[in-house]
Amino acid sequence: MPPFFEEEMKRVEESIEDYREGIRRNVAIISDPFYGEADLMARAASMAGSEGLRIDGRRLRHDFGILERAPQRILVVDEAHRLSLRRIGGFDLMNRFLSFVTSEERLFITTWNSFSWRYLEEVLGLGRHFPRQIILPRLDAGQIREMLLAGRREGELTFVEEEAPGGDSKVLDWRVSRRAVMGHNIDLPYPSVDPEMIRSRLKRNRKEKESAEDAFFERLARISDGNPGVAEHLWKEALDYPEVRSSLRDPPTIDLDFDESFVLGVVLSSGSLELDELSEVLGPVDLSAEMMAAILEEKGLVSIDGEAVTLKPEALKIDIEHERRLRLVW
Repeated sequence: MPPFFEEEMKRVEESIEDYREGIRRNVAIISDPFYGEADLMARAASMAGSEGLRIDGRRLRHDFGILERAPQRILVVDEAHRLSLRRIGGFDLMNRFLSFVTSEERLFITTWNSFSWRYLEEVLGLGRHFPRQIILPRLDAGQIREMLLAGRREGELTFVEEEAPGGDSKVLDWRVSRRAVMGHNIDLPYPSVDPEMIRSRLKRNRKEKESAEDAFFERLARISDGNPGVAEHLWKEALDYPEVRSSLRDPPTIDLDFDESFVLGVVLSSGSLELDELSEVLGPVDLSAEMMAAILEEKGLVSIDGEAVTLKPEALKIDIEHERRLRLVW
C-alpha cells in the first residue's frame, strides 16, 4: 500500500542523489493520517542503503542521543512531529532537533502530520530547515480502484447495490444536542440534513446510470476524501468475498463541546497518542486524559487500545471538517 506516489518518491530519490553529489536539501513528506507514510519511509531507507539509518520520532522522545551517536550520513525520521507537544515546554525537544538539523551536514528525510506541520511552520518556521517539501496528494476514484483491485481477476468480485442502513430515512430530520445553560442541562433540537439521501434521490433521476462498481468507487473516493488508508479500511468493511456491499455512508455529524473538540484536535495532530502523552497536554488545563479519551471513543471518533488513543479512519473526514470549522486546526 499504496502503489502510487511514484512522482513523490522520485523527488526523495533525487534528494539522495543530489546529496551524494554535494547538494543537501532536507526532505519533509507531509500528509494527513493514514496515508501509508511508513511504507514510503521504508522505501526511502532502502534508497539510502548502508548510508542510511531509519528512526521513529516516538523513540527519539525517549532517547534523542540515537541521532547524535548515529554514524550514518542519511537519517530517515518517521513522524518527526512527535518531537513536540502542545504544552508549556512542549517545543524543547523539537527545537533541539531543528538545531541538530541545522548544525549537521547530514541529509534528513522526515515525515510530518499535515496539521502539526502547518502549526509548527507558523510557530517555528519548519520550512527553512526542510527546503524540499513533498505533500502527498489525494487519490481519485480510479487510483483507489486500481489500488484495491490490484492482483484480482476481472469479474472476480460482484458489486451489490444496497440501500444504506436507514435508507428509508427522510432528507431532513431533527436531532437533539444537550447543552448546559445556567446550571441546567437543556435538550436543544436542531435540523440535520442527510446528504447521502439527497444524492440517492438525485441518482434515481439520472438518465445514464453508473455501474454498481463505478458508483462504489466514486462514493468511496468521496467518503474517504481520497485518503488511501481510510479507503482501504472502508473497503475491508464492505468486502464480503466474493461480494462487495456498496452501502457506504457519509459519517454522521459530530456534537462536541469545546474541551472535547480541543482534545480531538490534539489527537488529530498526531494520528495517535499514548495516554501519558495526552496527560502531559491536558494536565495543565485540568482535564483527565482517560476521561476525555473515553468520551471520544464513545462517540466513535477514536479507539483506545491499551495506552494508545488512535483516530478511527472512518471518522477522519468529519473530524477534520469539525476541527477546521472551530479553527482548532488549519
